[in-house]
Amino acid sequence: MSKIWPIAGKRFLSPYIHGHFTKPSPDHFRTLINPVTKLPSITVSETSPSQVEEALASAKLSSSEWQSCPRFRRDRLLALATRLELHEHDMAQLESLQTGKPLSDALYEMSDVVDCLRHFAGYCDKVFGTSQQFSDMHTYTTREALGTVALITSFNYPLLLTGWKLAPALAAGNCAIVKPAPQTPLSSLALAELASDILPPGVLNVLPGGVEVSRALIDGTDKTSFTGSTLVGQDIMRRASDRLTPLTLECGGKNAVIVCKDSNLDQAVQDIAMGAFSNAGQNCCAISRVFVDELVHDEFIHKLTNVVKNTWKATIDSSQNEADNLYGPLIDINQYERVQKYIDQRGEPTIVGEINSAATNGYFVPPTIYTQVGDTDTIASEEIFGPVLCILKPFKDLNEAIERVNKSPYGLASGIFTNDLRSAHDAANRIRAGVVWVNTYNIMPPSLPFGGRNMSGIGKDLGKTSLDEFSFEKTVMVNIK
Repeated sequence: MSKIWPIAGKRFLSPYIHGHFTKPSPDHFRTLINPVTKLPSITVSETSPSQVEEALASAKLSSSEWQSCPRFRRDRLLALATRLELHEHDMAQLESLQTGKPLSDALYEMSDVVDCLRHFAGYCDKVFGTSQQFSDMHTYTTREALGTVALITSFNYPLLLTGWKLAPALAAGNCAIVKPAPQTPLSSLALAELASDILPPGVLNVLPGGVEVSRALIDGTDKTSFTGSTLVGQDIMRRASDRLTPLTLECGGKNAVIVCKDSNLDQAVQDIAMGAFSNAGQNCCAISRVFVDELVHDEFIHKLTNVVKNTWKATIDSSQNEADNLYGPLIDINQYERVQKYIDQRGEPTIVGEINSAATNGYFVPPTIYTQVGDTDTIASEEIFGPVLCILKPFKDLNEAIERVNKSPYGLASGIFTNDLRSAHDAANRIRAGVVWVNTYNIMPPSLPFGGRNMSGIGKDLGKTSLDEFSFEKTVMVNIK
């Protein structure tokens, strides 16, 4: 492993509070499991209740100083981006170790985090209010940092999700406490070590742990930003309602794509295979429902089957120990059993190209494709968060397809493949989702807001909108008579 973070040294395997890693607690620890091998890998000291209180006090103590100088915040975020860029290969190795995802995918994520930090660094000294004349009064608005914010992230993209939340939170002037998913704390802790001589003590704290840590942070901070399941998001909303603290909830999805008869099928197949099965389908935006025009339905399935079969074969033929698999495993036994339960409950489905997964050792589930699925079937309506794709019964016209897409209670991401610009814009206007991709999928630059509607959550990550999520708008009225 990295010379910077030798695993044997355990230098960053405990909570990071007020600029340093704390003494490990013998009563709070977790042994991480390598999802590629199913074997224990690293033991991490999790956060005790007293350490949560210490982190909350640290963040509150540091918040006013961090808020006071926008240019200083800008320079610190730029320095952190440069530091991460210098060590992105080491960080990608850690990400691959804890998630099992291909190293190439982890490297792309590190690059995205660097871009995100740099993008929001540019906003630090550009948070403006408005001014207007009202009667005999001068009125204006200002945007103020909220104070301390809890950033609770998911296991599927550990550092990427941290970067999406941390960059705008710090740019707006808040101090942040990151609570990574219990299965994947390594890259967030390593980022804290990278930042130890860049960010002032208390500006960034990282607390590995489980649900009790999350609850304490929701109760003790001025804002919570969460990425995870809809059920957990609902629990967070109930808990935050006691104090009416603001929330950003990026939750689940049952994302649909429409394939029109005039689309480039080869492009659609490649993008849909990647959108459905990359990261083993553990993606809030993963494509799980596909509506195909009846005139190209059979041809589409034939092309998709060939692409998926070939990619899966390359995956199970690759070296399991190097985590260079093209699809990667599910994160742990719980997720594996959850996904397998959906597959088993389906009975004797039409699985396009049944593939033997016996050659794998870890928590691998082969990409599984069902055809002629009914719109209300369980696998077409519930979020599975695994490599399961439903090709629903074909449609006759675009109006029918859009109507069927919108029947889901979720509304996170969607897409359409067509060469007709009128159809593309019509679908984009009418599909009720936070993101609509046209002839592409799963591209999310930091300049554009990301977040869903309905059961997919509230609020936005990324884009200038996320700065508003991490700040408060105050109105000032001055009598000038």
